[in-house]
Amino acid sequence: MSAKKIILGLLDTAVKVAFVIVVAVLISKYAKVAYNYGYHIFNQTAVSSGTGRTVTFTVESGDSADTIAENLLGVGLITDKNLFKLQERFSEYHGMEQSGTYELSTSMTPEEMLSIMSGGQKSEDAEAGSDTQTEAEPEIETQTEAQPEPAEEPDNG
Repeated sequence: MSAKKIILGLLDTAVKVAFVIVVAVLISKYAKVAYNYGYHIFNQTAVSSGTGRTVTFTVESGDSADTIAENLLGVGLITDKNLFKLQERFSEYHGMEQSGTYELSTSMTPEEMLSIMSGGQKSEDAEAGSDTQTEAEPEIETQTEAQPEPAEEPDNG
């Protein structure tokens, strides 16, 4: 075997090992990013805790989720526009944003903001409203019909 073949073999092996290492690092990095996005889509957090800062926010007629996300990021109501677009896509308010001016706060989650912008109400208010509504409804008693008794079996005896 010549020295040239040995050197080329070692170089080939080194390139393959470097390629595998680069691929493993990229997979690890983007797996963390994917997990983080997946986690935050369904476990939403507000920009700030406590009372937060109230911001007057306007949605123009025809604004897309992308435009709304950019504007929310610009006024400091969200921290990641791509995450907000995913949260909007997977929420029950997808595509329901209405044009208008809204009072939003940095202490609201993206789901609460979407609820307000879609003409709904905050989830706590909605739950409280449904509790009071069910308490006010009178209970309706249903009468069950008497079950007919089984017919007597004929005596084969």
